[in-house]
Amino acid sequence: MFVTWNLSRRRWRYARPDVLVLSVGKSGRTWLRVLINKYLALRFDVPFTLDDLAGADRRIPSIGYEHEHWSHHALATWHERWRGKFLVPPAILDRKRVIVIFRDPRDVVVSLYHQNQKRSQRRVECSLAEFIRLPGRGVEGIVAVMNAWRERLRNHPHCLWIRYESLRQDTAGELRRIADFLGLPPNDPAQISGAVEFASFDNMRALEARGGFNRGMLKPGDPTDPNSFKVRAGRVGGYRHQFDPADLAYLDDAVNKLAPFLAYPPTPGDGSATSPMTTDSAQPGSRPS
Repeated sequence: MFVTWNLSRRRWRYARPDVLVLSVGKSGRTWLRVLINKYLALRFDVPFTLDDLAGADRRIPSIGYEHEHWSHHALATWHERWRGKFLVPPAILDRKRVIVIFRDPRDVVVSLYHQNQKRSQRRVECSLAEFIRLPGRGVEGIVAVMNAWRERLRNHPHCLWIRYESLRQDTAGELRRIADFLGLPPNDPAQISGAVEFASFDNMRALEARGGFNRGMLKPGDPTDPNSFKVRAGRVGGYRHQFDPADLAYLDDAVNKLAPFLAYPPTPGDGSATSPMTTDSAQPGSRPS
């Protein structure tokens, strides 16, 4: 059953931020958070932290990071789902600025599997081939949630869609687009370049390894196991090396059900790198009024 209400006290958590960032798990949300917060720290000369920086300077918008419909669809109990515990009610969602970061579901599901095996307290005992077919958590569940957000936010007046692969390809350009969307364009190009350098995967991984972040969510499950790090490889198209042809065909069939706006091409038959479709010119990104 799909609901749009939220009958839990959690709904007030969604009312506080000025901006809501929505994503399926393992779609680059932590990386985006580091990028944005480092940019804001440089822009307003405040100490960097992964916490909400709005309290450090009244000019900084409050930003909330939520999995929202992903938690509702994939992780909630039946009682939590009936109450809409993880959903942002329309009356709240419609008046927020919203950023959606999305990623190729085939890469997402591989990263979710490693998260499930190495970091999660709700571990599922299964192989990767079985995991991609799990109801809710598997690739079809990821596609369903991405499509649900696209439908809900299609006509939202202040919604910015960020494709993970575009953020990887042109991190500085996408960060400038986010800063403009927030109404906080950089005063100095060094603010963008400084944030991009700080949020590089090598630097984030080094900081995670030595406990340089102030959040427990950025600690490796096992410092000797690369797959237990919150910051993993972040590769585009890396899923191709994890599956046999039958599994790849299953993944491609699921991804083919994405809304056209969110589309990704099929896995190349020659094993070459996957190049995400570029639809930046069609991505809505209205400025806040």
